[in-house]
Amino acid sequence: MLHAYPGYGVLCDTSHMHSETEVDRVREALRSLMERRQIKAKPLAKKANLGETSVRDFLDRDGSDVKLGTLKKLATALDASLDELLGFEQVPITGRVGAGGSIIFDETNGLETAPRPPGATGPLEALEVVGDSMLPRYSSGDIVYISRLHDGVLDSYVGEYCAVRLTAGETYIKLLARGSRPGFYTLRSLNAADIEDVELAWATPIIFVMPRAGRLMLQK
Repeated sequence: MLHAYPGYGVLCDTSHMHSETEVDRVREALRSLMERRQIKAKPLAKKANLGETSVRDFLDRDGSDVKLGTLKKLATALDASLDELLGFEQVPITGRVGAGGSIIFDETNGLETAPRPPGATGPLEALEVVGDSMLPRYSSGDIVYISRLHDGVLDSYVGEYCAVRLTAGETYIKLLARGSRPGFYTLRSLNAADIEDVELAWATPIIFVMPRAGRLMLQK
């Protein structure tokens, strides 16, 4: 597991990139992946179930933008991760995750990214922490990194600090513990009441933390 690195340093279909710099970065990453996969714009668009000129228009038309849902389709068609399309050193911030008792998963409205943690490989997602029930380990505004490759819960995750999604829809950062019966889990906080005997859609351990202070330093 990676640990917090001092000073180091969210997905919805209507999301758009914030600046021409981000658009250019994605264009270059897309061109690079297309070249490596030896696929042209029109066949890629067809493979991704997009309009036949959509890839060409994005690559060649000044001022063009792209939805995050489109990028996900292109990444799948290219057998690539989403963060590869966002730039090799960036990780998508895909939403906000509660460390309190009532925050539900909140998909971000913009295509934000965070720096890839040092030494980390493979597909990653980043989540912004909201709430204070996990103080002092996690603070509101921290960015946590996960690698969610499957649904469900692996036995090895029990006892770990995880991002967890309840079947009811809430998503939290909690210490994962077994519930009172098979298939149910208890979510433990550091300074709030436990959430007992809940069913989970998925859980995945936190593998890296960017403290809020480090994030603010990188934004200056």
